Amino acid sequence: MTSEVFSFRFYLAAIGTGNLAAGLQTVLYPWLLVGILDASPSQLGFAQMALLIPSLLFILPGGVLSDRLHRGTWLAILYTLYLVPLALLLVLAARTQLSITAVVLFGLLFGTLTALIQPARDSLMVYTDSFVMHQSLARVLVIKFVAQGIGFMFAGLLGYIDFITLLVVQMTLFVMTALLFLRSHPRLVSLSRPTRPPQNAWRELREGFALFRDDTRLLHLLYLVFATGLLPFGLFLVGLPLLAREMDDGGPMLLATMQILFTLGVVAANLGVIKKEKTFSQPGKLMVISFFWRGSLLVIIAFTPDFWLLFPTLFLWGFSSGLSMVLGRTILHNQVVASHRARAISLYQLCLLGGTPIGAWFCGGLIEGIGLTSAFASVAVVTAVIALAVALGSPLWHLPANPDLIEPIKEA
Repeated sequence: MTSEVFSFRFYLAAIGTGNLAAGLQTVLYPWLLVGILDASPSQLGFAQMALLIPSLLFILPGGVLSDRLHRGTWLAILYTLYLVPLALLLVLAARTQLSITAVVLFGLLFGTLTALIQPARDSLMVYTDSFVMHQSLARVLVIKFVAQGIGFMFAGLLGYIDFITLLVVQMTLFVMTALLFLRSHPRLVSLSRPTRPPQNAWRELREGFALFRDDTRLLHLLYLVFATGLLPFGLFLVGLPLLAREMDDGGPMLLATMQILFTLGVVAANLGVIKKEKTFSQPGKLMVISFFWRGSLLVIIAFTPDFWLLFPTLFLWGFSSGLSMVLGRTILHNQVVASHRARAISLYQLCLLGGTPIGAWFCGGLIEGIGLTSAFASVAVVTAVIALAVALGSPLWHLPANPDLIEPIKEA
């Protein structure tokens, strides 16, 4: 029988290279639409929805597959497959045949792979010690967003660096990520192959749903995460590129700067968590407070302030989002047994990334209908109302920590 071997060091390296490539994608994809192809707000919203809608279809099956397959090998295959949509985009760019339709199709392919990757990548955290889970998650998020910030900076140089060159860099980074995930969780050869009873995918999915159906606190966590994707994050994906385009004829560098400031806020929040020796005593309450905080900050952004006020606000928005990210994942890792964690993470991501494409499409239409300022203000008010309702009537507000469920496996 084999024993699982996991290298957190190689895992962090894979997170770094993968998110460096993702940072390039985060800026290049929307700017390709609004800055080069001159897409309207509703077209941008639809394109962002196309990038994220595969999560609704594939992230739950992806969680089941992740629980059944060797995660290191599975991740290496998926990251290598990113080369297919990127190569197609590269060929179209080289032939100057880019169009909004082509970019949307690229988004569908790219988003499908992302939906399959997320549960497998996140569930590898099962191999870390539960008593320092909040610190391990925070380290992962710090690496993730620092790498994304570097990717934002490179993408902001579009115009100085050729678009095709940036695509080649992105493809190279994904190949490196595939190799690093293989090193982080290698498949070990065993002389005796353990027998495993036949598994039913639908039954495993139902078991994942039952985790949340039977615990109202976790169910309300999913509701709050869905609202996060639908409102603040949906607006972030559409509103920020449009805000960058409208402010002093901003270019990709301004959009990259805004993304970097948001990312610095996320990193700052997680650096604070890393210094915290014990896990959160009331993670549910902090989750709700951070959601309310984001709604309050949207009010400031609604009035398109000068840079001296906008930039700190974006940093604080990132800080509250970063805190929410580590809180949500800490709750799941500490409340769900290891054998079901990939499915639980899949449902969590389904609610976040399931609400986000709907939110992107809705916010794109909202901005086109009532304008950028009114759209930000409207989302801010609804976000604050939801947070108050959860604080007053949900058991999530009183959710305690439960750090005794995870079976640690030694690090290589």
